[in-house]
Amino acid sequence: MRRIIGLATATMIGSLMTAGLAMAQSAPCETKLPIDIPSNCDAIEIIKPIEKLENFRSLTTSKDGPVLKPQLIFRSDQLDNLTEADQEKLSALGIETIIDLRALDELDKHPNKHISSVDFNINLPIGSDPADIAKIMPLDVASQIRPLWFSGKFEEIDQLLKDHDIDIYHIRIDRYKDFARKFTPQISRFMHVLLEEQNYPLMFHCAGGKDRTGYVAAVLMLSLGFSEEDVMRDYLTTNLYTFDELSKLVANGPHSLRPTFGAHKEQITAALAAMKEDYGSFENYRRDALGISDEELAHIKKNLLADPI
Repeated sequence: MRRIIGLATATMIGSLMTAGLAMAQSAPCETKLPIDIPSNCDAIEIIKPIEKLENFRSLTTSKDGPVLKPQLIFRSDQLDNLTEADQEKLSALGIETIIDLRALDELDKHPNKHISSVDFNINLPIGSDPADIAKIMPLDVASQIRPLWFSGKFEEIDQLLKDHDIDIYHIRIDRYKDFARKFTPQISRFMHVLLEEQNYPLMFHCAGGKDRTGYVAAVLMLSLGFSEEDVMRDYLTTNLYTFDELSKLVANGPHSLRPTFGAHKEQITAALAAMKEDYGSFENYRRDALGISDEELAHIKKNLLADPI
């Protein structure tokens, strides 16, 4: 339930997030860098009302898709570095539920700051951070990358991975396939939380709000009736929100690690393809794997859509 004391602040933040006032930034839609940019990029407002959250946002939707009720569901990066003002703004939005998709060791190292409005904190770990190189390659190799990185020896990093036959591109593809195949109980639990009206407004997040959060957002959007094109657009919007840092990494960082920088079309595509390969269709995945019946889906749509069908 939204706190009345924070209603004015919540209304202000909500207007910023929908109208793009004051905090909007120019979308880097014309970049020449090899960064995947969402379709109809110029129409996407980059709004950052929370200072220490780079990827806090509503789902990116199109004019042709379903219409979400405003300020009920948010996706984000981790909440470990919030200022007091950030905490107050999130509380003013009336956030009731936070679903944290990070692994337990991540929670220990980077615990979320407290949001006073939150009544439910739910941890649904979807594996370790896919961008953490120590978790996606042998430790003896990963340990050599850090000093090379801080010395700016990026070509040596490329050579190191080549010498050890480490293909980050395919490692990342496999991790995304794992999202669809190995974490069904967590995704199912997430969807069932959406059934209860009392759980809203709700925020879900991982570390950077990109990989694990991106997959969960894709499942949610497909369930609500959005197209795969809409899913891709929302997924790639992360590259707009994180463009300043991402562009530096892509322009100057080691080529071999590029698949860990930003959101990549082929990665979320691989997850959706694995889902269809195993279940035949998304609807089968939703019903048979996630255990969300047609009646339950209708209830979720009633909670989240302005005009549920």
